[in-house]
Amino acid sequence: MSQPESFAKCSCQHCGGHIEFPIDGAGQKIACPHCNWPTLLSVTQHAPVEIGGGRAARKRIYLGFAIAACVAAAAGGVFFYVNSQNFWKPIASPDLPLQPSNATSIASVPVPPPKRKPPPDPWHGLKPGNVTLEKMGDGNLVYAIGMLTNDTTRQRFGVKVEIDVLDAHRNKLGSATDYTEVIEPGKEWKFRALVTAKTATAVKLTSVKEQE
Repeated sequence: MSQPESFAKCSCQHCGGHIEFPIDGAGQKIACPHCNWPTLLSVTQHAPVEIGGGRAARKRIYLGFAIAACVAAAAGGVFFYVNSQNFWKPIASPDLPLQPSNATSIASVPVPPPKRKPPPDPWHGLKPGNVTLEKMGDGNLVYAIGMLTNDTTRQRFGVKVEIDVLDAHRNKLGSATDYTEVIEPGKEWKFRALVTAKTATAVKLTSVKEQE
């Protein structure tokens, strides 16, 4: 006649719940039937040892062993899958370049350069040229002379230029102006503004206005 199975009792290390287990399972980790956390089956010197045991108690112990086995199997499957994926990845080598994939690399996509904004056009299509100081004839009259081009497709009416008159130190001595009634599309207007300052050495175009 076979000997009845021996059982021992211990407490869960997490929730403190009482666990009854076969004495042969001492030292193993199982999922606690109360909180489902892993706990160590331990038998202390004063732990009660019972012969036999109820069917429900044995069922709980066997269920704990089954859950522990399932968890271990699942963990092993995940570990094997991750390592198999890493194993089959190609290793880059300076002598053996990787085969190009079908996916387009982000680095290989050409990026268009940013569009440069055109420089501001303060006079809306009326393009000035250089302005110079010139004496006219044998007199002492000095003029600021320059060119203004109508770079648009429409007539420009009542166009007035204003010019700063400067001395040798680039200090402003005064202003000179000239006016024309109309500039045809694509045509040039050669303006001539009288300069009255005797010590003028340079001129600078500062304003081009068109009548509203």
